[in-house]
Amino acid sequence: MDKNVYAAIAMAIYEYSGNNVHDAEPGIITIQPRCTLWNAKFLGVTPKP
Repeated sequence: MDKNVYAAIAMAIYEYSGNNVHDAEPGIITIQPRCTLWNAKFLGVTPKP
C-alpha cells in the first residue's frame, strides 16, 4: 500500500482518540456576536412607499 494511506489512517486514529481538542471547556460557546452590515436588520426592511 501507499505510504499516504498509512499516514491518513494514523491521523484518523490520532484525531479519534481525542488528541485534536481545541478547547478544554465542553459545552461553552466562546463566539461573541458582532454587528456588521451582513446581519443588519435595517438593510432587509424596504421603505414604505
